Amino acid sequence: SNVVLSIEATMESDQLKLLARGVQAVDGVAAEAGSMGLRVFIDRAEAVKSVSSVLERAAKDGKSRSGGPVVFCLIDASLPGEVELSLAKDYPVNPQIKGAIKSLGGVITVEEC
Repeated sequence: SNVVLSIEATMESDQLKLLARGVQAVDGVAAEAGSMGLRVFIDRAEAVKSVSSVLERAAKDGKSRSGGPVVFCLIDASLPGEVELSLAKDYPVNPQIKGAIKSLGGVITVEEC
């Protein structure tokens, strides 16, 4: 299992001594840290459907407990400028989901927010 250790470090006779003060599961620590959201920059409207599909699969999978807001930033010459669309509900967000979205066609970049 992946865990996070709380450690106390002291120097005794020029030697570093470590004493474990606590152990927690990584998933629990990540959930306590707060939710991460995503800002997805796209340059083609078709990419919205692909990103939505990844988010819906992640929501159904349910492995990621923490959810966060997702905002689409549409960048296109036919628009009057950058257009932002916030999704109505929060979606599970983790590094794997971020990477999956970033690899989709039409996605320029993905930022945490």
